[in-house]
Amino acid sequence: MAFSERVARLKSSLIREILAAAQRPEVMSFAGGLPAEPMLPKVEWADMPTSMGQYGMSEGEPELREAIADEARALGVPCDASQVLIVSGSQQTLDLASKLFIDPGTEVLLEAPTYLAALQAFQLFGADCIAVPQEADGPQIDALRQRLEQHKPAFAYLIPTFQNPSAVRYSEAKRDAVAALLDEFGVTLIEDEPYRELVFDEGSATPIVSRLHKASWIYTGTVSKTLLPGLRVGYLIATPDLFPYLLRLKQSADLHTNRVGQWQALQWLGTRHYREHLA
Repeated sequence: MAFSERVARLKSSLIREILAAAQRPEVMSFAGGLPAEPMLPKVEWADMPTSMGQYGMSEGEPELREAIADEARALGVPCDASQVLIVSGSQQTLDLASKLFIDPGTEVLLEAPTYLAALQAFQLFGADCIAVPQEADGPQIDALRQRLEQHKPAFAYLIPTFQNPSAVRYSEAKRDAVAALLDEFGVTLIEDEPYRELVFDEGSATPIVSRLHKASWIYTGTVSKTLLPGLRVGYLIATPDLFPYLLRLKQSADLHTNRVGQWQALQWLGTRHYREHLA
């Protein structure tokens, strides 16, 4: 049987193996980003319109896109709803970006260490991963400049707020320095922010994409850490030069994200009930 050459790079998901181990009653696993089950909110379905059972728009539910754009603008992300794509968890953002940018041998820039499932997605498409070491407040800027001078990566994939797995939170100075370098070298940024809202203080600095002036970017988040991972609802926000390609890739992958989960997410985002739940 003849498979594609990509199958030779196909590996099982370490994340799924972590999740499987966590299901065992004698195990309390700190290895995966799993919300504590007793903290998962009680959700109601009685008022969901029957129309949510029908096919929907590839971009996502318009009201949800508007709500996400509102939240993003409050963080300083320059966007409107037309730049928001609802995805099946932010993991799908990584898959779509891989399809958009990566051919065998394409160089991508990552933090060291980085999110295991991002590595899995990028390497499946044949990426050559270039690592930048971390410090207590973000990447080593001299090392980042050196990597950018030596290579021209297709994109940089960064997790600036509670980085997985290091838990590093970039300082304001590091965010400014990273943005300046990406602008200088014209490198696209994929900024992954699944943990931004899980914060005890008010010290989460604004996203790096809000500091870019020239470089293209994709900003991605999810409700998997704040509501229910089982909803499989995430989002990406992209600069206008990238968005149409990501939308077409989404259409070819699964037509649209499940509307039932989108409806449930919309009942929470921006509400007092949601803020109380986060607290």
